[in-house]
Amino acid sequence: MPADSIGEAVGRGGTNQAVDVRRVQQLLLARGFARLGDADGICGRNTVDAIVDFQRGFMRRPDGRIDPGGRSWHHLAGTYSGMIRQPPPATLSTTDLTRPVPRPAADTLNPGLQAVSNRRMLELIGDPRSGDYSSQCQPPTLPRVRRNTVLDSVGPFRVAGLVPAVLSLKAVMIDIRAEQPAVYRALGTAGMLCCRWVRGSTTSISNHSWGTAIDLTLGGVLDVHGNDSVQFGLTLIAPIFNRHGWFWGAAFRTEDGMHFEAGADLVESWIHGLL
Repeated sequence: MPADSIGEAVGRGGTNQAVDVRRVQQLLLARGFARLGDADGICGRNTVDAIVDFQRGFMRRPDGRIDPGGRSWHHLAGTYSGMIRQPPPATLSTTDLTRPVPRPAADTLNPGLQAVSNRRMLELIGDPRSGDYSSQCQPPTLPRVRRNTVLDSVGPFRVAGLVPAVLSLKAVMIDIRAEQPAVYRALGTAGMLCCRWVRGSTTSISNHSWGTAIDLTLGGVLDVHGNDSVQFGLTLIAPIFNRHGWFWGAAFRTEDGMHFEAGADLVESWIHGLL
């Protein structure tokens, strides 16, 4: 059986083979459903309840079952790409979405993606402020960054950022609206383009300085930085960002759950279009 699939249905009325149940449990744990405890391969009440809770983010009537290749499986695995013509009503409240859950296990975060280093960003684009940074936001001075920056709506809010990053965010938000409408309605931003040092550093430039990173809010609430917990709603949309090549800051040594930035491969793919 491929690592990215299950063989038989898991959950209410499913075959519930141990290997399939364990795979579903691992993915649910990665989405913040910590009450499951360990992925033990046994489909008990907690597993079914967790499936139902997860499905509430995108289904009108959760059925508590994950079928191989089905809609719920693709949502859980982060491979859903279909469009829903009439999104189901948002059944998750702001309180649900902002509740803290443990940071997902490191080996479940940002599969196949790498954060892009300062050194590579400087090589590819240049220094946005010629070394003149502080802990406060400042505008870019590098002409290449300035002429490739745009202020535009990406759906639930407006951002200023590097043109290809903003265009990519538009595509991300289209998928979030279709797949996680409750999260989409709660989304806001604490900023995108912001030339400054990485928080707590005086040597590392934040990727916000190039307009390739964004901080998100849910219901106007920022995720608490560095406490090894993340807002539940962020776990629902992180796989969508990952699918579009964006790296989630929950994986940083100091957890930064509010932060998403264009991954290394994505930035590399943009660079030839920047004059």
